[in-house]
Amino acid sequence: QLFWEKRLQGLSASDVSEQIIKSMELPKGLQGVGPGNNDDTLLSAVASALHTSSAPITGQVSAAVEKNPAVWLNTSQPLCKAFIVTDDDIR
Repeated sequence: QLFWEKRLQGLSASDVSEQIIKSMELPKGLQGVGPGNNDDTLLSAVASALHTSSAPITGQVSAAVEKNPAVWLNTSQPLCKAFIVTDDDIR
């Protein structure tokens, strides 16, 4: 599916006592793209891309994806704008 991450929207992980585990905070330079994106959906997409592919993650490099993501989408990349990882992000 093209927007498979949307199926996971609203779901959260919980511990053994059924307390919801707080989601990670993403770096400021990592911004979602596409319809109804949020940080949780973006986190799912990036985590999945890291685990299922050995290719580098660059994000969506076409600016046209903002206008119509269904047409201009690079399906091998997560739904985020192109980004560069800095030393501060790693720290």
